[in-house]
Amino acid sequence: MSSPREANGLEPKHEEAIVALLEQPTIKKAAEHCGMAFRTLYRWLDNPTFKEAYRKARRETFKHAISMTQRYAPLAVQTLAKIMTDDKATSASRAAAAEGILKFSRDSINLDDLEGRIEELESAARAAAERTTPTPPPPSLTSLDDDVKEGA
Repeated sequence: MSSPREANGLEPKHEEAIVALLEQPTIKKAAEHCGMAFRTLYRWLDNPTFKEAYRKARRETFKHAISMTQRYAPLAVQTLAKIMTDDKATSASRAAAAEGILKFSRDSINLDDLEGRIEELESAARAAAERTTPTPPPPSLTSLDDDVKEGA
């Protein structure tokens, strides 16, 4: 009797292994956590369906982590500003905080500039594609004459 498959084509044991791979520091520990031989888990990692599901799970986990960093970004900037303006903080701490704020500002400007340039390039590429789209040639007079002769 075959085991039940999830909607993504994986068995529940595969899903458990993916979770363990995300939570455990090594493949060996993930296999131990699932009660399987690590060679089995290595073999599963060569399976295209399992590999894609694991890759998707890693991407989702990373997206979640990025979302959390964005949530705390304002607090991080406030903390840096507080350190930078604290007369009791060491000069090195104040300088490091100032440097962090300046780097963040510079990176933000660079990202905005890149986004604008990419939008311009995409717009130019679309316009060029529209200009180069071949239009059908107008019917020739001889083909019109042939249509008239055939009673079209």
